[in-house]
Amino acid sequence: MTESNLKKMNVVKSNHYLPALFFSFVVCFSQANAQLDKLLKPNASPAKTSQQPKVDIESQLKIWSEEVAKELTRLDGYANPEQLPKGITETDVGAMRRTLEQTQLSIQRHTISLKDIADNKGALEAAQTESAEWKGYEVDAPKSILLVDELLNRKQALEEKLSSTRSSLNIFESTLNKWLGESTAVEEKVAAASLAFQKNDDGVAAWNLDFERAKQRAFFIRASALQHSISALKQSIAAQDVERNLIEKKISEANRGAVFSDEDFERIKNATQNRKKSLREEIDELRKRQRKASTDEAAALANLNKIRGDQTSEPASVELAAINHEAAQARTSSLQMMIDSLEAFDQVETLIPEAYEYRKILLDFKTSSKERNEALESLSSLQQRISAWKIVSDNELASITADINKEQSRVTAFAADDPRLSAVKRIRSILWERQSLIQRLTQSLSVQLNMLDRWIAEYSEKYKQPWYSTLSNSLSGAWNGVIRIWNITVSEYEVIYERDGQKIPQLRQVTLGTIITALILFIIAYLIAAHISRRFQHLLVRRKIIGENQARTLRTWLMLLVALMLALATLNWLNIPLTIFAFLAGALAIGVGFGTQTIIKNFISGIILLFERKIRVGDVIEVDNTVGVVSEINTRSSIVRSVNGIENLVPNSMFLENRVVNWTLNNRNLRREIQLGVAYGSPTQDVLKILLEVADRHGLVLKDPEPIATFSNFGENSLDFTLYFWIELNDKTNRLVIESDLRIMIEKRLNEAGIGIPYPQRDIHLEMSKPLQVQMHPAEISPKDS
Repeated sequence: MTESNLKKMNVVKSNHYLPALFFSFVVCFSQANAQLDKLLKPNASPAKTSQQPKVDIESQLKIWSEEVAKELTRLDGYANPEQLPKGITETDVGAMRRTLEQTQLSIQRHTISLKDIADNKGALEAAQTESAEWKGYEVDAPKSILLVDELLNRKQALEEKLSSTRSSLNIFESTLNKWLGESTAVEEKVAAASLAFQKNDDGVAAWNLDFERAKQRAFFIRASALQHSISALKQSIAAQDVERNLIEKKISEANRGAVFSDEDFERIKNATQNRKKSLREEIDELRKRQRKASTDEAAALANLNKIRGDQTSEPASVELAAINHEAAQARTSSLQMMIDSLEAFDQVETLIPEAYEYRKILLDFKTSSKERNEALESLSSLQQRISAWKIVSDNELASITADINKEQSRVTAFAADDPRLSAVKRIRSILWERQSLIQRLTQSLSVQLNMLDRWIAEYSEKYKQPWYSTLSNSLSGAWNGVIRIWNITVSEYEVIYERDGQKIPQLRQVTLGTIITALILFIIAYLIAAHISRRFQHLLVRRKIIGENQARTLRTWLMLLVALMLALATLNWLNIPLTIFAFLAGALAIGVGFGTQTIIKNFISGIILLFERKIRVGDVIEVDNTVGVVSEINTRSSIVRSVNGIENLVPNSMFLENRVVNWTLNNRNLRREIQLGVAYGSPTQDVLKILLEVADRHGLVLKDPEPIATFSNFGENSLDFTLYFWIELNDKTNRLVIESDLRIMIEKRLNEAGIGIPYPQRDIHLEMSKPLQVQMHPAEISPKDS
């Protein structure tokens, strides 16, 4: 008989065996469910349970395990592609092998689930027995508060375990329902493969049928294992419920008159000392390992430098030496971090007796309400400190997990015989050790934090504060919040101190409160300076040292200088360096620069006007079709008052960018002229003398330059004369009044001399050097006019 015919007969034989195996498994599975129901219902009557047939599932699993092993051995016979049956590829063999190996794993898990059922059943019976036999504590005396704490910790741990178990049960039941829904599709695939084998009795069809039935067997073994796992979880939940109820009974009885004695406190301190001693021993052991690790790191670094210095070294050797140095360095740093973590936890251990001291105060009914509140606040403070340590520990644990994942990816990137793999595994090993330590410390912190949370919640409810205490605490909390905001760090800067020839850097912080203090001090000092400058301004004006407008301008610029000096003095007094405002340079250059360029331009123009003094308060100017007297020069703009009393705000930049006529720049002397006509035949010399005499008699007409009288023209109806004279523009002169006086005096003298003025006479007017406009000419304005 050929080998192919023999294999075909084996396949056909197995094909005839698998249907019987499948149906027996289904029956076994249904009976196993009934058996599990009996296990989950221990209170069922013996009569009903005895009627259920017993199924030896473990024996069936052994049979399946032996069959799978034989089939894997058969597949091992196909070592070469030539030995494969006709039409079967290596891919088909690989798929069959994976299915059989998964079946083996499912059988192992099924065996474990059966053991879990037996163990959980025993645990449930033991819990029920203990709960039924417990009749209370033997000694009817006050129980130690430590016993209550222990029971509460056990209850909390049990509730966490219950929650986890119920979550797993929900996932398992959802998965089982999904698998049961897929069972129809599995059966249809087997039926289709069987039908194909009946139609075409060849090696390929037989192989496919065998493969589908193997998958079907693996599927139902997994489902059965999951069903038994669900039963084991239900038994575990039932046992935990019984245990929790018993613990609650014990807590209820132990809480009656529980006391916290001095012996209990001594026990706590002794236990803390023992834990601290154990921590110190562990730290000492880690320090020894760290010293050796430091030596190994130095040797690895020396070897790396040696290999790098050798020109003949291959890149692979350099990389290997670098990884070895990295591993030694990681070991040294990890050991140091582990030492730091244990030393930090040693401080946490110190807080435990302190927490129990506060609890003892809360338990003592003789303590006052104030003492209890202070003790409760102290417990809250300890809770916050341990919570902060817990957060740091969790973050460190997450960081270590990330490092382990990174090293794990490196491990998978190297071949098994790669020499670099050993160094990477050493890095991963020390990270695992560090992870285990941090997990242990984190778990201990969680226990202590849960204990403090429970105490605070218990005593907060027990000693509920009155409304005024609650209000006080709220105000205190609000004040603490303000303090935290006040102490927010805005910037940091470094100060270098030189001591004994050495420069010692020291980091200082600028808080929000410091800046607010600086602003308050600046505002107060500025208001005081403004009040003093205002009184000084009034004093100067009252004593007529300077005018009102000049005094106002002087005060404006003086306050700018004072503001600058106060800002610098305030920053220096509070030790706030100007460098902390360097971060504003970009914003000032871009945002403020574009947004306030006009303001800055006018401000700088005002400074230039102040120092250049081409335009001063009291000057008569003409700028941008605006004519008037400068009454104020401020930081951004100046005020020009026209003769009709309208005040014009002129930006300071216009005085520098536009053409400005200042009629009183170098002196205030202004030449004026009066024209008049006399009748033909009048003595011209007498007229000239009269004009000069009148100008000389007027006290406000300047003698230097001297007045000039001219015979200007032969008019149509008169002989025209002109009187030129100079006046000084100041607060005492008004050119309109002076000209009116001169005209009255001229008319009187002409009448006395018998010199007549012809009629009709043209209007006497001021010669204008440009066309007549609505505004008056600057020469017609004096400071008094304004």
